[in-house]
Amino acid sequence: MELNKNKRIVIIFTAIFLGSVLAIYLLDKPNGSIINYLPYINGAVFLMVGIFAFLLTFKFYKPKYKTAEQALRVDNLLKSWGKLGKFGSIFMILFGAYNLIWHDANMYRLSSRVENNKWTEKDREKLLKIYINGLSSKDKKHPQLVVDYSTCSVDMIMKRLTRQQYIDDFALPKDEQNNIFEPIVKDCSDTYHRRVDSADNKQK
Repeated sequence: MELNKNKRIVIIFTAIFLGSVLAIYLLDKPNGSIINYLPYINGAVFLMVGIFAFLLTFKFYKPKYKTAEQALRVDNLLKSWGKLGKFGSIFMILFGAYNLIWHDANMYRLSSRVENNKWTEKDREKLLKIYINGLSSKDKKHPQLVVDYSTCSVDMIMKRLTRQQYIDDFALPKDEQNNIFEPIVKDCSDTYHRRVDSADNKQK
């Protein structure tokens, strides 16, 4: 049985859609239900619908209609919504591609830890307070140097580690913590000690 043009298009798009979803699932299997990947499926739907709308509105594809009335109705619709349809098709393609390509699968899981990976300004303020208070008790002679060192250290930690990594590392034994954090803040520490030595020498 020979398929008409419209049916072939539907089959091709369905195959592309199912193939995209399957490829994503196989490349990055979810921990748990595939329900956690519904946004990826949503992205695939937007991409497929966007491509179809693009082909239709830019007249690269002309479907075969059963009746002349049906063809006239679609033609009038395209004339009325032509510009909006073209813009909408491009938006759907880009939105669908963005969801499929750039989004981290973890952010869609119901048990996501992505939010816990993001540093906030409150986190920075809290860490600064901890560092400044901890070092101020040991070095009361150089308050500004303590602030500078603490700021440098916190910025380096936030740059090199995610929030969750910091939480996990901070829960380790002290020796293991030192092995992780000392290399990260080494430049800050060297600068701090050099400035302390310089300040002390000037006071002599």
